[in-house]
Amino acid sequence: MNRWYRYGLAGLCCTAFFLSAAAPAHDPVETERYRVQPGDTLWEITERYRGDASEWPILRETNGVKDPRRLQPGDILDLPRLPELTAEVRHCEGSAWLIGEDGRRVPLHEDMLIAPGDTLETGSRTFVSLRLPHGEDVVLPSNSRVTLKQQNRRHARLYLKQGELEAHVPTQRDYHEVLDIDTPTGVIGVRGTRLRVTHAEDGIRVSTLEGKVVLKQGERTTSVPAGQGVLARTNAFPQVAILLPPPELKADEHSFDHPLQIQLSEVAGAESYRVQLARDPDFQTIFRDEQSNTRLLTFDSVPRGFYYARGSALDALGIEGRYGRRLVLHRPVETALDTSDDGYTFRWTDIPGLEYRLQLSEDSSFSDPFLSRSFSDSQGVTLRNLPTDEFFWRLQVSGDAGKFVDSPVVASGRQGAAHQP
Repeated sequence: MNRWYRYGLAGLCCTAFFLSAAAPAHDPVETERYRVQPGDTLWEITERYRGDASEWPILRETNGVKDPRRLQPGDILDLPRLPELTAEVRHCEGSAWLIGEDGRRVPLHEDMLIAPGDTLETGSRTFVSLRLPHGEDVVLPSNSRVTLKQQNRRHARLYLKQGELEAHVPTQRDYHEVLDIDTPTGVIGVRGTRLRVTHAEDGIRVSTLEGKVVLKQGERTTSVPAGQGVLARTNAFPQVAILLPPPELKADEHSFDHPLQIQLSEVAGAESYRVQLARDPDFQTIFRDEQSNTRLLTFDSVPRGFYYARGSALDALGIEGRYGRRLVLHRPVETALDTSDDGYTFRWTDIPGLEYRLQLSEDSSFSDPFLSRSFSDSQGVTLRNLPTDEFFWRLQVSGDAGKFVDSPVVASGRQGAAHQP
């Protein structure tokens, strides 16, 4: 049932309740009708419909079935309509739309709920992150089109009509709770897996980063474990390949006036390279994506800030390999240390979204700093009454609140002689 129509119907039912004392206190349970086929049992119908055969008493009670093992072909069963498995939009960067079953288009925004039957479509330079009912995280990059489907009470499906998606499917406690990804070329069954799927005119490409993927094409089944990828075409035998290793990433972090450039190390067997930028380490908030035949990728108009970058290499089949990652500080933080009778004043460039940590130590190893303070939305601090006038200092930045392990040192010095590391 169309979601907008359903909301309107709910409103009419609510009005009827207040106008008529004879109206029921609860909305009647919506049902679907099923015609019994030869050989059907109530257990088998329940398994297909609800995803769990142990729930057969629900169908027995609803239909007054006397003997669940002896159903008469041609009989009609009422199947209570299943609760919807909705998805939530966690991030939306750029232009994307929700398309209902009636074809109505609505601009997509964060916190929007996606119901079965809804289609999502992303424009150019657009990135959308979804959280599915059982904790699956799905990222849709630019120019992609996917429809959310529901097979039974526990089983969600995605139909990738165009473009690409990346999914992280956590290991489920219930073996019924799996995610299928349908494409025009085949069906991909996943559980406890991190994978990428791309649908193009010449077929689908799957890269399994963690876990295992099972690709079904008619009667043919192909297992794709972690570290492997596959190119599958219609009416052709799948081509399986080992994923290319991750490249190393280097960034020009000390340039004030030039675009952000990411240099990748050479990967044997690579035909092209890809780099994505995100605002979080899990890459749920991707905002830029570039692909090139060269190992130097340039990102224009990237604001000053602290980002996460990941790069990969694509082989001759177009299968994308493993990711290499690094933190990127685009345009350096300017720092200064002024001394006066009033104390020591540290100043730095305040970049939105960053947290700073200033540490002072009596030795250059900073194994036991005598001062360690964190700051956000600040451009500096004045320190007084320090235990010593001889100290080393350093300034770190982090994109995750309170997490400074392995975070970059953007400036350091001793008694005001700041320098870029």
